[in-house]
Amino acid sequence: MLVVEFTDKEIDLLQQALKCLLEKLNDTSTLADFKITDISINPYTREVLNKDGSQVHLTAREFDLLYFLYIHRGQVFTKEQIYEKVWGYDNAPDASNLSSFIRKLRLKIEPYPDNPRYIITVWGVGYKFSEEEKP
Repeated sequence: MLVVEFTDKEIDLLQQALKCLLEKLNDTSTLADFKITDISINPYTREVLNKDGSQVHLTAREFDLLYFLYIHRGQVFTKEQIYEKVWGYDNAPDASNLSSFIRKLRLKIEPYPDNPRYIITVWGVGYKFSEEEKP
């Protein structure tokens, strides 16, 4: 058994670090409702509502994908990065699988899925959630 003694200063630093971590864990500001022009996203209930207030039915993975892209809006992600962050895979199993998810998600949330205003394809790279509020 190893016993380590800390100085009072080290104990104070550890307590401050733990307090800071606990505050971050209890900080719910990062889980606020998000309102986009035509949809709102509630990460607490995992609900998405369209502009008339009716619920948009998303699968768990579709919600995860939408939420991930939204909280990182403006940032371009490769397909591999999305698989790693949303699916938890190190390697993309099939590029067409993500394209299919994006297409289904666009059909559910985009006013004009063939001319998307939220989930944007960055050709040759991947996808991003638009930073701009387009009318």
